[in-house]
Amino acid sequence: MKKSALRFGLLFILLFVFILSFAGCASRGKVEDRQLQFKKAPSPSVKGEFPNWQFTPQELETTIYQRAMAGKLHAKDFERTARGTTGALVLINHDTVSGKDIKWKFKKNVPGWVDSFNTSPRKELAAYAVQKLFLDPEDYVVPTCLAFCIPRDRFMKRGGYAAATLEGTDCVLGLASIWMKDVTVPDTLYDESRFLEDPTYAYFMSNFNLLTYLVQHRDARVGQFLVSKDDKRRQVFSIDNGISFGFWPYNFFIQQWETINVPALRKDSIERLRKIQRQDLDFLGVLAQFKLDENLVLRPVAVGENLDPKVGAKYTNGLLQYGLSKAEIDAVWDRIQNVIAEVDAGNIQVF
Repeated sequence: MKKSALRFGLLFILLFVFILSFAGCASRGKVEDRQLQFKKAPSPSVKGEFPNWQFTPQELETTIYQRAMAGKLHAKDFERTARGTTGALVLINHDTVSGKDIKWKFKKNVPGWVDSFNTSPRKELAAYAVQKLFLDPEDYVVPTCLAFCIPRDRFMKRGGYAAATLEGTDCVLGLASIWMKDVTVPDTLYDESRFLEDPTYAYFMSNFNLLTYLVQHRDARVGQFLVSKDDKRRQVFSIDNGISFGFWPYNFFIQQWETINVPALRKDSIERLRKIQRQDLDFLGVLAQFKLDENLVLRPVAVGENLDPKVGAKYTNGLLQYGLSKAEIDAVWDRIQNVIAEVDAGNIQVF
């Protein structure tokens, strides 16, 4: 009797979730009721200008990362963030080369776990990589994020006690995301009437929604998304992407951005996606690789052959790889094909 009741309860929950998911897909409304008041939206971004970034994405991915691994970024301060539930820290480094301070959000892994619930370096790295398929750096939605395994003694000088993340290592594994400047948590993230009338607003909001759709973002809590304080150039950023790529369970009682909620997308973005072949996405299988050194610290090395395509995070014989599983990559491919089909069917407008 108890087993039957349990089965019935599980079936009821699954049916309820299915109905909610269907309702979410069907809620986009009729195209004729959501017509744009403009035909084109010139890019508000100026090449080489990043008003909400401390450094350019390219600088962060290359020179800043290299300085960090060479020990040239000295930790000045660690403190808890004002928001969040994963124990994220505000990390301030001093760059001895540029003479500037650099502010990051640092989330350390759960001890004993290469990857875990809501603290998933591989998914953050993957979201950052997916946006490059259709956006220029000036339009990035996801802030630059870099995986580190900080030597334990160095971490504890500023961040307090921390156990080594993985057995046989002596470092604290985690992810540092660059802290965006001149941004705020919006009272209302999306205003459809403004989208239909304001090309600049639509430009950035469509970039955001296409990214969240492709990565199947499922964490729309307050504080996960930021917007520029310059309301005339309201660029939108997704700063926490750990619950994505089909993650389950998630909060299905609030509106998520895993669906296309806006009425139109940028034509340029769709055309870029059209050129992609399935094999072009294989790089998502290994986005970062680390090797254990003589000091028991995991150091970044050039990515190599995927140790196990079925798994996104793998650690074996002193070698760590972060990426997406084959199933997750297939899902990204399917979503690319689906959004192109929706555009071609006239269900999503382009501008």
